[in-house]
Amino acid sequence: MNHKFINEFDLFERYLMGRLAPEESAEFEAHFVDCLECVDRLNTTKALMDGLRIVARDRALQPHGYKPRGFSWPLQRLSFKGSLALAAGILFLVASIAAVAVYQIRRVRLEGAQARIASTEWERRYEEERESSSLAEMRHQDSERKLTTELAQLRAELGDEHKPNAEDKPDDRGALRKPQINFATIVLKSTRGSEPATGPPNEIVVPRSPANFAISVLLEGEGDHKAYRMTIRGDRDRLIWKESGLKPNHFNSLSVAFSSTFFRDGDYLLTVEAVAGDGRTSVVGKYPFRMLKTP
Repeated sequence: MNHKFINEFDLFERYLMGRLAPEESAEFEAHFVDCLECVDRLNTTKALMDGLRIVARDRALQPHGYKPRGFSWPLQRLSFKGSLALAAGILFLVASIAAVAVYQIRRVRLEGAQARIASTEWERRYEEERESSSLAEMRHQDSERKLTTELAQLRAELGDEHKPNAEDKPDDRGALRKPQINFATIVLKSTRGSEPATGPPNEIVVPRSPANFAISVLLEGEGDHKAYRMTIRGDRDRLIWKESGLKPNHFNSLSVAFSSTFFRDGDYLLTVEAVAGDGRTSVVGKYPFRMLKTP
């Protein structure tokens, strides 16, 4: 519904007089509730109609027929003018009330719009802060997982450093950290070449507290080999220690010092190999032994 249609069919007067159909009345109300111009005209029309009704009522109350004007005629004119002034005052009052009402309606709508905008902005900031908090929490958890993994790796590496290493030398294990009196030396009996070990293995008994001892093997009847290689393996053929380039002493024997902490209780096999000048090796002897630790 537009102004041209409203003016053409004089909807202001018809609406005030209740001559519009319910559908037209509802459509007209939906239009002028947001139109200040139509509200002003509607209020003006209503005030004018109310003023005309008052004037018509006053004139209807006057007696009919001819009467001499006489002295009361000016008073009648004043009464008529007073009615017009009253109607104009009512019209002005209604227009003022309408203007104030429109202003209040607009102010309330503006405040409502501002409140909706503020609410939308608050919701947007809340979502941004919630997403930021979730992202920070995820990063924190990821950092904790990384730190936990690194700590576990460091602990594993630290534990590996305290375990026997096949490539560690006796002095790396602290076998001779301090002088000892009556240093124990155990001479192992061997089996020749690749023959299997027979008889009970050599027994090495050491205290459970850290102590140093030496294992010695005699190289009887061996040729002039420049170097030897010694290997110690534990259960399931697990490599415990290995060293190459060993030289025999003037007694033609090989001696190696260990710490008792290097071994656990169990059976071991020490193998001695001769290394020729061209790099070929041959088994000199195998020395099975059993490690026993006293309480």
